[in-house]
Amino acid sequence: MENQKIIMAGLIGGIVTGALNSIPLLNFINCFCCLGIMLGGSVALFYYDRSFLMNDYISPALAITLGITSGLIGAFVSLFIDWIIYLNFGHWELEFMRNVMDNMDEVPQVLDEIFYELEDELKYGFIWGSILLRNLLLMPVFCLIGSLITRVILNKKRSPV
Repeated sequence: MENQKIIMAGLIGGIVTGALNSIPLLNFINCFCCLGIMLGGSVALFYYDRSFLMNDYISPALAITLGITSGLIGAFVSLFIDWIIYLNFGHWELEFMRNVMDNMDEVPQVLDEIFYELEDELKYGFIWGSILLRNLLLMPVFCLIGSLITRVILNKKRSPV
């Protein structure tokens, strides 16, 4: 029963994490040191606290478990949202970047090489694997940080049992 509660809270935090990481209009939140990803871990812990703990003391192990769970779920939710955006709009970021580079008088060599590498990844389909790998490495860590910060804030007036 306890695992189902953790997975439910992790799923809610993961959906928040995936949405804030993937939706282009909300992506500016992640410019502030992955704040959107940390918010997902905070939401997971806050949901678990309000739904199941009833304002009891939150242990560090619970905060760590919820942070990692919401980060792992968020990585797959983010990939799913990225696929939906790709199916509807294609790689619009690369098209935008191509238009900007076409309108530049002189393209820096580094920028041209980066763009070439991205197009090469697209040809062979490596871009989805690299996105998933990046998300599986970063999201659990930053969700963990967010849930631990939320734990400290919520436990200020509570005493350990």
